Amino acid sequence: MVLVFAGIGLGNPSFVSGASLSSMAFQFPEFGLLALAILPTMLSGGIDLSVVSIANLTSIVAALLLKSGHEGLALPLALGAGAACGVLNGVLIGYLRLPAILATLGTMQVIGGLGIVVTGGPAVTGLPDWYAATVNAAPGGIPVPLTVFAVVLVALGVLLRFSSTGVQARLYGANPIAARFAGIPERRLIMTIYVASGIISALAGLVILGHANSAYADYGTSYVLLVVLINILAGVNPAGGSGTVSGVLLAVLLLQFISSGLNFLSFSAFLRDLFFGLLLVIVMSLRVLGGQFRLAAWLARRSA
Repeated sequence: MVLVFAGIGLGNPSFVSGASLSSMAFQFPEFGLLALAILPTMLSGGIDLSVVSIANLTSIVAALLLKSGHEGLALPLALGAGAACGVLNGVLIGYLRLPAILATLGTMQVIGGLGIVVTGGPAVTGLPDWYAATVNAAPGGIPVPLTVFAVVLVALGVLLRFSSTGVQARLYGANPIAARFAGIPERRLIMTIYVASGIISALAGLVILGHANSAYADYGTSYVLLVVLINILAGVNPAGGSGTVSGVLLAVLLLQFISSGLNFLSFSAFLRDLFFGLLLVIVMSLRVLGGQFRLAAWLARRSA
């Protein structure tokens, strides 16, 4: 990460300016929160591809309430909408036994389509000035989105490390059959994980709403690839069982540096998405090859 930061800084010295670093501190909490939303689902051996759609829908709910003058209801109902989307995913995966990748691929389209139906297509604008001013404020020099990200990061880290839910999620992700025999409440665990994912996605949507000062049904379409890549770079096992919030934090910062650096070096958004897609394939391939190499070495030692 340090090498990436230094290398891009040498290519364009303005990359390491105070204004650039401040801009990045406002930008990365958006997809950082979405990466944290996916983390517990991947720990349990699943995945949630609907996090971006949930964020967009909750931002639309909040925007419509703010615009209509129901400001006191905007935050709780937006978070409630995120939780409801999590319940939907939890029912499909935990109760109907749908594969997580297929269930959330479907809900990604359903929730995204619902956002388009609600808005009619165009963005929801005309929000009260105080909302964007609050989200984009930096009391004490610390951006509000960065504070939200830090609070969620610490809370999720504590939950996954010290709570029974976190321990059960890791055990279930490592070996779901053994977890069932151990008496882990599978359905309740899956429901809790996906509701938590929905709520964190809703928080991301509220941050996005303040940053964009409008709500779009199709905002951040490339974020799905980005947040999956972040978790893979963070060392989260796609099959479940391992991964940490500290790893996600480092991967978020790395991807932010790379993304901002590519912008400073005048790379187009299409080339950036191509780069991230290739990086995901390369990292996954290296992990598979590394696992095969370690297995071969272990077998060689056993036969010696």
